[in-house]
Amino acid sequence: MHVALRKAAPVFFIVAAVSMVPGVDAFGNPEIDKIMKERKKLEQDLTSLKKQLKEYQTKLKKTKKEEVQSIKALKNYNRQLKLLEEMIAKNNAKLRSQDMEIRLLKDQFMENQGRYDTIVEDFRRIAVAVYKGGSKHDIELLFAATSLNQAIVRSRYMGFFSEAVVRTVDDLQSTAKDLQESREALEKSYRKRSGVVKEQRGQMQSFSKKKKEKQIVLNTLKKNKKKFSGEIQANQKKLQKLQTKIEELIKAEQVAIEKERERQRLEAERRRIAGQAPLPVASETDLAKISEDFDKAVGLLPWPVDNGVIVRKFGKVRDPDLNIVTTNNGIDISVSSGAPVRAVSGGKIAQIAYLPTYGNIVIIRHAKSYLTVYANLAKINVAKNDVVVGREVIGISGPMPEGGSLVHFEVWKGKVKQDPQKWLKK
Repeated sequence: MHVALRKAAPVFFIVAAVSMVPGVDAFGNPEIDKIMKERKKLEQDLTSLKKQLKEYQTKLKKTKKEEVQSIKALKNYNRQLKLLEEMIAKNNAKLRSQDMEIRLLKDQFMENQGRYDTIVEDFRRIAVAVYKGGSKHDIELLFAATSLNQAIVRSRYMGFFSEAVVRTVDDLQSTAKDLQESREALEKSYRKRSGVVKEQRGQMQSFSKKKKEKQIVLNTLKKNKKKFSGEIQANQKKLQKLQTKIEELIKAEQVAIEKERERQRLEAERRRIAGQAPLPVASETDLAKISEDFDKAVGLLPWPVDNGVIVRKFGKVRDPDLNIVTTNNGIDISVSSGAPVRAVSGGKIAQIAYLPTYGNIVIIRHAKSYLTVYANLAKINVAKNDVVVGREVIGISGPMPEGGSLVHFEVWKGKVKQDPQKWLKK
């Protein structure tokens, strides 16, 4: 074969090899996609928290002057501080996510830069080879063939070489585009991070301000001990009324369950004596089909509301400000006013009641004697004995006198109250 042709061969193989190198899509990196989805969820949570915070602030502004120095105002501030703490925590998570994204984008940018430099160097070599040989050299090489077969081989080779050059040019353009996109994505991520840092500073300042305002309210209340004690007692009575009502409903449901089981037992005994086949226990069988197995669902159940924040936990809770201890049979979740309240699992609507201070109460019966309670609903979408599926909307959250909106949620196994937080997804 001609000397010039042999010299050109290595260049062809370089071009062919380069043209097969896969591109790096700046927006197709699975790790970055995952980070983006997580951050989108964080941003949705933050939007909801901001909305809740605004509701408490609006209520405080509209409150009468004498009510500003009250237990209601103190509760308002406590919930605002709780929401701000949650917002700061989520912003920290967002910053960690953005730091990870920046690191990945930096790696991607460097990879694209290296690939771009490699292709530019390979293209430079091709250009030199073409310049030295030129099209005239290609014709001479073709006519210098000693046989028809050799001429065909050389013409095919020159075609391959030409295609390789075109592919390299296309690859160079594509890589340049990837490089520009990864550079822009990196710059955008830096700008976003700067915005979140600025927002975080603002939230920290707001937290500090609210803490000082709360302390002023607390100091005023402590000076006026008579009013202070009266309000505490009134609040405790309201809470006790709610707890008592729910416990009465739970007991009533347990009595109904026991009566139903006794009826089924008697029916099974009658059929046994009569020599008839036993009937399946319809209620339990039906419940098991739609209900989660609570014994295996610890930490797996969905929340009854979206983007909620627990502002009062289960069990004995000591208020550090008022120095009083109260017992909570469930958890209180702060949400936006009018937020949809959903069944955490499929079940049967067992009990419905109403309290002026805590709105509508709904109790759902599940398999294995589990019950879930949803209180402070402004509106309900279900009736007694309705069958609901998991995540079905059963009502909307109601407002609270101190501002914002709360949903009181409980879990019972038979007559024993449970810590609902253990069942909810983290």
